[in-house]
Amino acid sequence: MSHFSIKRSQLLCIKRSLIIIMMVMVAVTSFPLPGSTAVESNHVRTRLPEGAETTLRIDPAALHPFEVIFNSELRDHRITMNFSGQDSGGAFDPSSWEVTFDPAEFTVGPAGDVTVTVTLGTNLTRAQKGRSLGLTVWGMVADDEHHDIVTNSQTFHVIIADRDDVELSADGENLRKTTFPSRETQFEVGITNTGWDTNTITLSARITDPDTGWTVRVISSTFFDMASGETRTGAVNVTSPEIRPAGDYTLEVTAHVGPVGRDVLNLTARIALPDLSVKSITPLYDPALAGVSVPFKVVVENRGGHVENVLVRGEIRGHEEKWERLPDQVIPAITNYNESEAIFTWTALMTRKDAAMEQWTVRIIVDYLSSIEESNEGNNEGTRSMDVRAIEKESHSFATGYPLIFLAVLAVLIGVTAARRGGREEKGAGGQGGL
Repeated sequence: MSHFSIKRSQLLCIKRSLIIIMMVMVAVTSFPLPGSTAVESNHVRTRLPEGAETTLRIDPAALHPFEVIFNSELRDHRITMNFSGQDSGGAFDPSSWEVTFDPAEFTVGPAGDVTVTVTLGTNLTRAQKGRSLGLTVWGMVADDEHHDIVTNSQTFHVIIADRDDVELSADGENLRKTTFPSRETQFEVGITNTGWDTNTITLSARITDPDTGWTVRVISSTFFDMASGETRTGAVNVTSPEIRPAGDYTLEVTAHVGPVGRDVLNLTARIALPDLSVKSITPLYDPALAGVSVPFKVVVENRGGHVENVLVRGEIRGHEEKWERLPDQVIPAITNYNESEAIFTWTALMTRKDAAMEQWTVRIIVDYLSSIEESNEGNNEGTRSMDVRAIEKESHSFATGYPLIFLAVLAVLIGVTAARRGGREEKGAGGQGGL
């Protein structure tokens, strides 16, 4: 028993020691130690996260205030505002840009936030349109007990702009698209109000190719009340003509704002190269009769741009594995993404005299001389099988005809014999009466 009580008391001592150690650790982590700047800087900050950036387009004739909100989660701190600037034309030039803070120094603590107004002024004019300044502001914390620490920073990118500025953009998917004559192809563009005030922007588009036949339709051509820096998506639907050579055509998209604001973006509407293939081969008779002329229809499909003078070759092969060439056919033209027909004629043959039916193979080759440039040269051939049946002999007709003739002759003979016999009987009866 005494041995058990000693172990139990030891366990109690260990537990108490662990509790004390944990309390000390909590106390250490709750109160900043001298020289600990990392923990303290996390508790004196602006409302936005580290490295937050805001892009603004400004009217250079006006002063531009920005607000930065500071807070502290632990205790009061004395803060002095600081900034750095990078001009797109070079280093920060105090003769071109002026930055002021209200207040420039303040105390912030857990009791509430402090809002600092950062005012930017410039003596640049709209003649310097596009010139910009990267303005980064932060607070320096002056503390008697610790080294000076800084809050997280906040950056404003300010750009000199006109009121009536607009910018168009497009991603890689919309820079170039294949168009079709049978359906609309949609191009999407980004429309950004890069002016320093709210604007209404209109969108227009056209194919610059002077030939007619294109259909261009702008979806939602007017975008009302766009705020400065706001981006919306515009759509332009394009339908290519039925007869137009393959190639790339320029789709010109234009955005208008105010009396002078304008931006033009060129996209590519593509008509693909021709792609010829054999869609179907249909004989008029299947099976065909030997010795009879058999026309069959060939449908040639074009999955691309307009093409002319399409040469089509036809061949047919029987059990002897020899190809018989048929006269070539020419299709004058196949419009964009369309199809056309060619008619071949063949006099059906039987190569085996003892066969009731033979199978032949029809092969069609489109553009067999490869005179037409195509997007796919490997799908120009099509085949199908066709049966040829021998004409049935009429021997069975004679076989059934002879018995009928024989029966008819026999019937006539029987009739004649009966008639003669009847005549004799009548004569015999007459003689008896005279006697």
